[in-house]
Order: sequence, then structure tokens, then C-alpha cells
Amino acid sequence: MAVTTQFQASEPIYFDFALLRKAFLAFAVAMVVMAPLSRDPLVTVVCGFTPWLLVFLIDWPRMPAVVLYYLLWMWVEAATRLLLAFMDGESLGDGQYGPDVTRAFWYSMASLVVLAITFRICLTGLAPPSDDQLNEHRRWLPVELFYLYLATAALSYAITPLTSISGGLAQPVIAVGTLKYVAMFMLFSTVLSTGSGTNFLLAIVLIEVATGFSGLFSGFKTVFIVLLLAALSLRIALRGTNILGGIAVFVVILGLGVFWTAVRSEYREVATGYSDSQTVQSSLNDRMSVLIDKAIRPGEIEWGAATDQLFRRIAYIDFFGAAIGVSEIAPEPVTFARWRDALEHVAKTRILFPDKAALDDTEIFFRYVREDIGDETRSGGTSISIGFLAENFIDFGFPGMLAPIAVMGLVLGYSLRYFLTRQVAWAVREGFVTALVVPLFTGMELSLAKFLGGTILVSVMLALCLKFVYPPVERWIDRHS
Repeated sequence: MAVTTQFQASEPIYFDFALLRKAFLAFAVAMVVMAPLSRDPLVTVVCGFTPWLLVFLIDWPRMPAVVLYYLLWMWVEAATRLLLAFMDGESLGDGQYGPDVTRAFWYSMASLVVLAITFRICLTGLAPPSDDQLNEHRRWLPVELFYLYLATAALSYAITPLTSISGGLAQPVIAVGTLKYVAMFMLFSTVLSTGSGTNFLLAIVLIEVATGFSGLFSGFKTVFIVLLLAALSLRIALRGTNILGGIAVFVVILGLGVFWTAVRSEYREVATGYSDSQTVQSSLNDRMSVLIDKAIRPGEIEWGAATDQLFRRIAYIDFFGAAIGVSEIAPEPVTFARWRDALEHVAKTRILFPDKAALDDTEIFFRYVREDIGDETRSGGTSISIGFLAENFIDFGFPGMLAPIAVMGLVLGYSLRYFLTRQVAWAVREGFVTALVVPLFTGMELSLAKFLGGTILVSVMLALCLKFVYPPVERWIDRHS
């Protein structure tokens, strides 16, 4: 008698919304355990459960991964402030801006839930892509996609100087520059799906890190975000190698972020020629020499102070809390002032109104925060904003601010829906929505005017590119695949 033992292969674990929901539920339980050790136990519990709730609300078929990124990044900005309070042995209300920071936390969590609900309303009921559209990226050649990335990256680099000629060209230039993220997503999807072309993936990562450090802002991190979004969109099966890879990506992002925080003040001074501007005026050699000098002398960097500064830079609800206090002590005399200014700025195109004043987020910041945050944060002429959550509170208070927050969610959600309903390959759809959201929306710190203007203009520009530029590109890819 032959005895046969059958072993049923275990079900693979996929990196998807379902896994994240389980992981965030475990995180929520851990935060419940930690809550008694915190000065803000209820805040700690709610902070722990919010990511799970956000994923629960948007976990819907064909929901783009970039929506989760958008919501979670703003949650991180609030949660980091709670972490800092825990590390300092104080409550949220014990800081510089007092109890209003605790209120800012609650209003932020409520706003995130409202945004998640509006995204679900906008992005449910999408027709599934055909099998050809769903699997077309598997037939693409990584080398051709790498050439496409090089072309879009070169275009982005070539047109960037146009922003110094006219402020009205800034948003169109940003929109065209985001095309490289479409190419990135297409290549990353192909490589992660087929396992071929890893060398091209690594080449893009190195190029983006190098070019990201050559500018004034921390653009080096975006390539890692796009890579993680591609992996989440594909629902890749988790194995030991890609788990280690994910951990490595996180460590690299954190390490580069701390390094940039440590050197950015000196670097920006050199890059701008010690001027109060946001324009690069020094040579690439001078800029790179600053970074290289710091990199080869890591012992001279105060890593602990830089890490603390990075976390405090991420934690953005302090300024929201400050704006709450100021707006209640000295209410804005103009009804709906922030929305009026934002809509007026968006409606007055520079083609028709060439004398339109440039947006000055810093002026608005000092009007409502009334604090000098120091030259270190504003080095290199960088601007700082109170953010769209604070602006909505100034106009409508709470809970009235939730209504315009929902309107903003609808504007962004239906912009994403347009690209997700185009009859193109699935990876192209996801690439365009990633290009719209990732480089443009920086979280709570984005001003209301930039949110509205950026969403509308960049969506229009990307829609035109998808309509008229992508078809010949698609034919070129198909001929070589």
C-alpha cells in the first residue's frame, strides 16, 4: 500500500489594502496598550485607529494606491506631533501653541475621514479594465520604458528654467515635469510583474536621488514613493527578498531625510548664492561639493539633532493650532477671506492678468500664526504655509470646515476618476493619477489656492498629454515590444 501525503501550498501573502488593514488594526491595538503611558490617552487611541479606518473606507475595487498615500501622509504629519509630545513627556496642549494643538489634531482626523468618504464616493463603480489593459504592461520591454523615462526626465529638466521667466509658467512646467512619474510607474510595474529589467529600475532610483539632491527641495524621496505605490497597486506577493527590500527602502528614505535635514540650510545658502530667493544661482559643482563634503565627514553631523528636526518638520499641526488661536482672538474681518482669495487667484489667469501678484504663503503664515519660526526653517528663501486645513477653519470654523474639505475631496476625486476611466493600459491610468498626486500634494502644508489651482491646471495639462502625446508613444512602445 502506497501512502501518499499531499501538502497543500500555503496561500501567498499579498501586499495590498487587505494586508494593510490587518497591519493597521494590529497597530491600533498596540496604541491602545500604549495609551495609558501617554499624557493624551484618548488622542493616542484615536490616532492608532485612524489609519485602519481610512483603509477601511477606501478599500474598494480599483481604488488607486495613491489615494492611500495622500491620506496616510497627512495622518503621519499629525501622528508625528503626538510622538514628539510622548518623547518630550508632555501632552499635545503643553507645547508652544497650547491646547489649540489638541483641537487641531481632532479637526485633522475628522477632515481625513471626510476626505476618505469623498474619495470613496468619487471612485466607486469604476468599470474594470479589460484583460489586455490589465496585463499590457507585462509585454512592454523595460529598456524602451527606460528610454521613455530618460526623455521625460530630460524634458522636465530642460523646461524648469522657464519658471524663472514668468510665474505663470510654474504650474504648466510642473504639470509637464510630472510626465516622468508616468514613465516611472510604467517601468516599475513591468519590472515588478516580470522580474526583468531590475537594472533599469535601480538606474532610475540612482538618477532621481542624485538629481533630487541637486535642487533646493527634497525631491529624492519621490522615486521611492512611486516604487512603493507600484508595488501596492500590483498586489505583489510578499517573499523574504521583497520584504527585506521594503525595509531597505524605508531605511534609505529615513537616512536620506535625516542627512538632507542636517545639510539643507548650508546647501541652500550656497545654491541660492546667499540670496533670499528660491532660484538656484550657483554651479552644480559648488552645490555637489557641499553635499560630498558633508557625506565624507559623517562624524561632523549632529545626527540626533537632525533627526529631531526632521520629525518636527514633518509634524505640521502646530501651525494649524496657532492659526486656530489667532483666528479666534482676532477673527478675519472679511467673510470667507481664504476661499475668496484662492478662487480669485485661480480665476485670474496670467494670460489675461499678467500683473497678478504671486502667491505669498509666508505672508499669510505670519498673519495667522504671528510667530517667527527662525531662519533655519526658512533658509534659502523657502516659503511656509499654514495649510489648507487651517485656511478652511479660518473661514468656516469647526465643524463647518468639513463641508469645504469635502468639496476639495470631490475636486481631486473626480479629477482622478477622469484618468481612471480612460481606455488605456491599466499601468498608464495608475501612472497618470500618481503623476497628478505625488509631486503636487505635500500634505497639510499645501495652501488652499495651490490645491485648487494645482489640481485643476495639472489635471488639464495631464489630460491633454494623455489625449495627444501618449497615443504616438503607445504605438512606439508596441512596435518595439
